[in-house]
Amino acid sequence: MGAQSTAPTYGALLVDLKQVRRLGAGRLRRQELPALRRVAVLLDLCDNGDSEPAPIVDVLRQAVDQMGGGVEQDATEYILGLPDGAGLWTLGRRRSKAASLFTVQPETFRKNYETEFLEQVAEHLLGLLHDQHLRVARVEMAERRHPADSRLAVQWVERFEAYYRIWTPVYALAADLEAALATYQEGPSEHLPWDPDSEQEYQPYWQARGYARSALYDYAQFQLELKRFKSVHGGLWLASDAQTEQDIADAVYRIGWHNDLNDEDDSWLRRMLADTRYEEPEQFWNVIQAFPHGIHIHDLWQRMVEKSASLTSDEEKLRSQAWCTSRACHDYTRMVDEDWTRIADWYKPAATPRRNRVDGARLYRKWLAPPCAHDA
Repeated sequence: MGAQSTAPTYGALLVDLKQVRRLGAGRLRRQELPALRRVAVLLDLCDNGDSEPAPIVDVLRQAVDQMGGGVEQDATEYILGLPDGAGLWTLGRRRSKAASLFTVQPETFRKNYETEFLEQVAEHLLGLLHDQHLRVARVEMAERRHPADSRLAVQWVERFEAYYRIWTPVYALAADLEAALATYQEGPSEHLPWDPDSEQEYQPYWQARGYARSALYDYAQFQLELKRFKSVHGGLWLASDAQTEQDIADAVYRIGWHNDLNDEDDSWLRRMLADTRYEEPEQFWNVIQAFPHGIHIHDLWQRMVEKSASLTSDEEKLRSQAWCTSRACHDYTRMVDEDWTRIADWYKPAATPRRNRVDGARLYRKWLAPPCAHDA
């Protein structure tokens, strides 16, 4: 029977969510939460006879993660008791914490925000069931094409989808950092390097700062996607072997460590990007420039990149924050790509990814090359 035909109703989900709000996610053992349990079963997180609370907490994390990672998600996580350590807090304490994120009184939060956020979670739970219905249909169509267990195959695909949502800003972060570092080494010109006939003066300093600014946006995206990953998967990296899992986790830690920003700065960037319309860079930069904290972060980042650009030897680069960030980014993207190839042999047997991936530096060199070089 399809997932949608046996899904709990919106009203039943809301009843269970209010029960979770009252108790907190850390006190769900021996609680009857039939609607949430049904969602967990339909999402293949547990079987019908399972009474453990962990699948329900997992379901809640997945649904809340659909809220986008901004202050609304943070508040909803607290009201349900999902953050580490908050599961056993009293409702009053959780409500106070959620209210503080909006700088309102707890009673104001209860009246004006709380129910609406729970209703959003209920809607997202139904959305997860809809997506699962589509996945099941897709797997049933593909079962005859590969021997892997369908549930296991889908779970691995979903996990690597999460890895690749982090992969995208990580790849862009390395590319923009390296573009900035390389551009700082260029000399000024009376014309644009790619257009000898232009009359526009070329100032690599400002071009490099533009790349560095883009890298800061990439870094904010990385931080936001990492938070979403932790919200859904608890920050648990699953790979083909334990060493790869540790290496991936280490690379992620290094990406966030090798800069001059602190945890408060990272948190501020995440929240500003999550609350930005469509998470677009133009809107994000308007927000950055509107707050003294944003200007401070931007200045710190630009100084870090410019300082790293003056380093030329390999030994110096090993002590450079920007170069170390770039190296960590490459380690992450490489390991995720390689591990996906190992795990998904059922998907594309004996497939080997192309190693010489297109990148901005290669395209730029080709663009500047004489026309005859393009034809070679």
